[in-house]
Amino acid sequence: NTKQVPTTPTEAFFHSLMMSLQYFTPISGLIGGSLIGLSAATLLLFNGDILGASGLMSSFVVAPVKTLTDPSQQWKLSFLAAFALTTRVYITMIDPDALKDQRLGYGESTVPIASPLAFIIGGFLVGFGTKLGNGCTTGHGICGLARLSKRSLVAVLSFMATGVISASACSVTCPFYPYFRASYESVVNSLPTNTTITIGTVIASLAAGSAISGFLRKSPSPNATKTEQDEYTNNRRKIIPSIFSAAFFAIGLV
Repeated sequence: NTKQVPTTPTEAFFHSLMMSLQYFTPISGLIGGSLIGLSAATLLLFNGDILGASGLMSSFVVAPVKTLTDPSQQWKLSFLAAFALTTRVYITMIDPDALKDQRLGYGESTVPIASPLAFIIGGFLVGFGTKLGNGCTTGHGICGLARLSKRSLVAVLSFMATGVISASACSVTCPFYPYFRASYESVVNSLPTNTTITIGTVIASLAAGSAISGFLRKSPSPNATKTEQDEYTNNRRKIIPSIFSAAFFAIGLV
């Protein structure tokens, strides 16, 4: 029952297209997309912030101390914690197989997946590209297109076209195929395990603890200026919407 692996860019493109049609799930896609849209709307309407995953995560890398200690950044900790914990609860209590893709070796082993080297190079290019383009698939693709932003439209068309061309070009005949592609059997030990999931849960719990401490932060003294009081109120009210936004976003992705 083993199917032939596509050997040319054209075959790879049509193979991917047919696989997409085979696993086309309009109902779950509609529900998931609606939840992601609701997540972006919640964060924008209640907090005035754009849901951009690259911008949110880059703050933990570029300015980790400020992100972890600045009261104005506490909503990011709340978002990260709620996102991770919601995913953990969902796959534990609702659908344990939610993160398993039947195309990646569980049902059909002919679907090529990225090798560790490809993940490293791809991650670097994505990080550089999102910084250069000032946004990623969430910032440009969801929020930007919803605002009818021409810049976001150009960004989305660019990275979608580049992704399709790159995936189609990296067929068996490509000289880089052995380095950028791998089979399910060769990376099965690198997939999420109980240990890695537990570590993720611990990290999410620490982020949740930091967010809770920010929520319970002592209110300004009566002698505080109006600006300080307004900042405290604004920072505190952002936490609850960010939690709901992250929960919607996590369930929508899963």
